[in-house]
Amino acid sequence: MNIFDESVSLAGCQLVKAFAACLSSFPEEEQIPKSAFDMWSAPLAETGASEDQMRQVGEWYALHHKTAPSLPYVLGAARKLVLNGSLPRHRLAGTIERNAMAILHAAETLGLSADGCAQAIILAGTLAHLSHYRRSLPGIDRAYQRQEIEGMARMSDYAADEILDEIASGNGDLKSLGPYLFYLDPDLYQDDA
Repeated sequence: MNIFDESVSLAGCQLVKAFAACLSSFPEEEQIPKSAFDMWSAPLAETGASEDQMRQVGEWYALHHKTAPSLPYVLGAARKLVLNGSLPRHRLAGTIERNAMAILHAAETLGLSADGCAQAIILAGTLAHLSHYRRSLPGIDRAYQRQEIEGMARMSDYAADEILDEIASGNGDLKSLGPYLFYLDPDLYQDDA
């Protein structure tokens, strides 16, 4: 046993507890299970955050989220707080969310309505995902690929309400999508029905 690993684990466990305590008002299934505390402890300790900072991250998370936290997201928030000394007054957009914003802005530039391009975007994503398997892993069972696509749709739906609430209120990293997603002028967009 390495004594240094043990001390990081103990310090990290305190950080996890400080963060998790702030989510006590969440439904049980949206909280961090105690069985995951050990897994979260070392990565949180590596952020250099203090217990007070992890409480700040927890309070911020509880204010801006309704869904269970993921470790990578919480690590990013903790690092941002340690580095900048503060967190934004909205959710943090990840790479996937920023890429989705770029795609939606491109669709807007093409004159596609948000309603009209939804199925096209889903089909485009499916085509891109499955073409990877055809090129790189042709032997993978098609049922597995279908499960992956369904899982991606479930994950997108999981956080969509939080993201849309922020956009609709003019907040967050994706707020520039507000006019496109919520204030449509039907004369500006074409749909091929």
